[in-house]
Amino acid sequence: MNLENRLKRLKKIEDGNTIADWEKYKIDWINSINELESTIMHKWFVSFEEKKLMQFSINPVKRIEPLLGEYLTMSLEISLAIGKTLLFEPIAGITTDYDGKIEFSMLGNANKNVSILRKLQKNNKHEWIIATSYELKDHRKLTKAELEKFINLWLT
Repeated sequence: MNLENRLKRLKKIEDGNTIADWEKYKIDWINSINELESTIMHKWFVSFEEKKLMQFSINPVKRIEPLLGEYLTMSLEISLAIGKTLLFEPIAGITTDYDGKIEFSMLGNANKNVSILRKLQKNNKHEWIIATSYELKDHRKLTKAELEKFINLWLT
């Protein structure tokens, strides 16, 4: 997406919403984060925690964004039994191309990170995308298998 189109998209988003709309959007963003983190901990990786291969911790994160204002959300830390830590950190509720961004990284390794992007669908549902770059060919639907693939890669 070129600069002009991005600026037009952001202006349209800003112009088209009232304060009440932004409040609703902020609540939806926070709930989406909580739902994703819960899925990771209680569905996808619960067996790893039961086997003491992973330990989860939730930490509060305060964010301030121009349209959403100040809000509190949670980051998810995954401590691996081998002394490595993975981090899911909410970055922004609105980006130029997506409706939310979380950074997933291995702490202490600047080159071991990917973006997890929230894309709203027409039916007001959302889909999570895992992206290694801005190129659409590097975007995939976030699944347990995709997440495991990155963790495996980072551990080599």
